[in-house]
Amino acid sequence: MSFLVFRRYAWASSLLLLCLFPVAGKSSVDHTADQILGYWLFPAKGSSIELYRSGDRYYGRIADVSSVGKDKFGLSKNQLLISDLVFDGNGWSGGELIHPKTGSHFDVEVKMIDSQTLTATVFKGCRWLNKEFILTRKPTS
Repeated sequence: MSFLVFRRYAWASSLLLLCLFPVAGKSSVDHTADQILGYWLFPAKGSSIELYRSGDRYYGRIADVSSVGKDKFGLSKNQLLISDLVFDGNGWSGGELIHPKTGSHFDVEVKMIDSQTLTATVFKGCRWLNKEFILTRKPTS
């Protein structure tokens, strides 16, 4: 009878261990991280950026350019604007924004407010010197 009790505890222990270890494959974090994929409108709503994934990093390139975006900011279609963002569980950080007109590089972080709104924070040297941009998801046609 003690053998049956041992087997019952061994089975329960094995089940507990399986619950503690993550299952291999695409995790829910990957799914959450990919929520920023797609087309996003700049605050003026004339130009847009496509956020895409390559490996475990996220990038942004100019998708549509308005005349204001071209004249005022030097935007051109397919120009790389954001590189090397990494999802950290709360947002996307460690990225770099390349200013289209000057070519200057700045640190950038992106946070999702809701499924239709992103906040991109661009840091100019120090963390307390920053500018925030609100991007809205471009409606699908």
